[in-house]
Amino acid sequence: MAAAVNPRDVAPYLNPSLPPPERAADLLDRMTWEEKIGQLGGVRRAFGTSTGKPTFNRSSFETVHATQNGQVGYGPQANWAHDLLPMMNGLRAEQLNSSRLGIPYIVIADSVNGLWFSGGTLFPGTVSMASSWNLPLYGDVVAAIRDENLAMGVNWVLSPEVDITRDPRNGRNGEMYGEDTYLVGEFATRYVQTMQEKDDGGWVKIATTIKHFVFGAGSGGVNRASMEGGINHILNDLAPPYRKVIPEAQPMSLMASYSTVDGVPMSINKYLLQDVLRSILGFEGLIMSDANAIEYLFTEAKVASSREDAALKALAAGLEHELHPGGHGLFSDLIDPAHGGDPSIASLVNESVRAFLEIKFATGMFDRPLPTVENMKATLRNKRHLGLNRNITRESLVMLKNDGFLPISRDQISSSEGKIAVIGPYADIINAGNYAPADPLDRRYGDSIRRSFERELGRDKIVYAKGTSTILPNYDDDGSADDEAIAEAVDVAKGADLAVIVLGSGFGNFDTSFINNDRTDTEGFAHADLGFPGKQQHLLDAVLDTGVPTVLIMNSGQTFVINDSTMSRCRAIFHAWLAGEFTGDAVVETLLGQVNPSGKLTVTMPQHNGAFPAAYDFLPSDAVGGFGGATLYDWHWPQLTRKAPLAFGFGLSYTTFNFSRASISTQQQRRGNDTSAVSVSVTVTNSGDVAGKEVVQLYYRPQHTIIEFPVMKLIRFVKITLEPGESKEVVLNTVPIKELGYFVNGKWNVDRGNYSFWVGSSSRGEDLTCLDVYIF
Repeated sequence: MAAAVNPRDVAPYLNPSLPPPERAADLLDRMTWEEKIGQLGGVRRAFGTSTGKPTFNRSSFETVHATQNGQVGYGPQANWAHDLLPMMNGLRAEQLNSSRLGIPYIVIADSVNGLWFSGGTLFPGTVSMASSWNLPLYGDVVAAIRDENLAMGVNWVLSPEVDITRDPRNGRNGEMYGEDTYLVGEFATRYVQTMQEKDDGGWVKIATTIKHFVFGAGSGGVNRASMEGGINHILNDLAPPYRKVIPEAQPMSLMASYSTVDGVPMSINKYLLQDVLRSILGFEGLIMSDANAIEYLFTEAKVASSREDAALKALAAGLEHELHPGGHGLFSDLIDPAHGGDPSIASLVNESVRAFLEIKFATGMFDRPLPTVENMKATLRNKRHLGLNRNITRESLVMLKNDGFLPISRDQISSSEGKIAVIGPYADIINAGNYAPADPLDRRYGDSIRRSFERELGRDKIVYAKGTSTILPNYDDDGSADDEAIAEAVDVAKGADLAVIVLGSGFGNFDTSFINNDRTDTEGFAHADLGFPGKQQHLLDAVLDTGVPTVLIMNSGQTFVINDSTMSRCRAIFHAWLAGEFTGDAVVETLLGQVNPSGKLTVTMPQHNGAFPAAYDFLPSDAVGGFGGATLYDWHWPQLTRKAPLAFGFGLSYTTFNFSRASISTQQQRRGNDTSAVSVSVTVTNSGDVAGKEVVQLYYRPQHTIIEFPVMKLIRFVKITLEPGESKEVVLNTVPIKELGYFVNGKWNVDRGNYSFWVGSSSRGEDLTCLDVYIF
């Protein structure tokens, strides 16, 4: 056994007993200019893929690695974990041996549904899991995702996305938690706190990246499009989740968005990155670019005259690390020693490298051993993780309509000669979103709704038809293929006692084979039409015309316009959102009554194309209507009210819940300058005959404000379980008055005076009880 090393005999940066800032400062002093520039980027995609196996191009790797060697990523989603880990361990060991100072990589990856690459537990998408409204369960899921990443040596994730769903046309809405700032802040804080828990050695398990500051309201719903908005809009409508997660969870990094905000691209928006993000919101971690964002300053926005000019402007604005998917990043262009001789540039680079090294030291990159294949096998897809996956998938399904038709009696199906028709282009695939590794047609990722039905009831009970030849129409033909497929589906439906039709949008992940006209949702694919793509509505109408009882299941990261005919004729309607590997099972269990649905919308469903923004928390002046006889309506044709019926917080159950004995009180407190807080209690009773889960929601609004305030805002929620006939008194957590404020030109303001609070089961007026209180 080798003799123990005395910490005094090694360089301070190699001493694990010293704090990360001290170790980073010592290492920084020892680094050359070239070594510092190398830490500003990395090799995002170390491996390629061929026929589902990882490949490695040594010459390409070395070309990038020579000037970008701070972080490393695994590469394509199609590769499998058991093939990847030994290869990555080899690269990491090689880096340690070849680096003059022994500076390790940190492995970086996106982590939305779980592992970025194949072989881990495939959880549903972000919007799906948020629809559970179950924070404790979500925290357990994030812990499972964290542990699977750790088993693969990933110590830095490009998650969570804490942006607000403001435009239903945005293809990235499935990556977001929803439209409400409080809900997003709660889920994002739970994600960061769980990921960044420390292990027994005191190391942060996984560093997180909150993103994308500022994003979510791009012109036309387009991903990289520009945004409008003044400081009050940004701080009150977009940034509240950042204000929540930054002080409470202290995320170690943040990603600036692609967006040009008020004419200035975020990559060079010094005012928003420094004056707002740093000074007002108090962010102290590393600020990084989105992929290629610095390059776009030169090639697209034309606010830089060259690659080098773009790099210098981004650095001066506050970007400290570059994310580049392949090839040379622009920060590597600063490797010329002449830049190191410029005190202003050298100071910016030193600060950037210091921030990055602190992440490496905090996560134990200099001290932790490489992950083992044995631990990977014991961790990935273990029994507990799969159980968590099933539970959150069950709780994420949102039932939007049920006329009493559901649940289906299993005994009746088993004893009859009837069949269930499972129809639709999404009925036999796994549509998990483009940040999931799942090949939609690969059965290793779980069962589709069709296959779950067949396994549960027997193949003889299920008949299937795709219903449309493609998701989008093929404009090179006359549409006859779709018409024939729809006619076939109608014949199948006519021979069944029940039709379950599965429609949606989006298809596949970042694999180039999936990037085609079938893909109408997810990053880079905004949708101007909020109806079902292609001829899916024609398919649904044709099946409904048969008179066969029909249940509609929607599968996508987006919201859809459900027309009046669909709403009136479907016996039941669900949104299953972005699927995980157990979504098919959960849908079947729910339709058969084995699971009582408990999901709630986190995004309002628009009533009509163009009838948006549709979010529940609009300003009072957004609903004043027209003139004369049209004063009740926002849109004159069709005549729609500002509050859509399928609103934020809404979701049905197989049982009924009654809210009674709601009360409100104020309490004196002595916490700094805050002298009072609000407490709300309500009794919830399960008046039905089956056990169920309900989400108790609390909203508020000051009566009068300095600037216009939304009609209501969510401030607390909790999910409870009740047996038939059971009642519970639910006390919403005490709400300090400081939480009821808002920004006015960058300053936090809290109003004293009359407030209205609402408690109930959704943001809809008919589901709420109003309580007024004076806050002093």
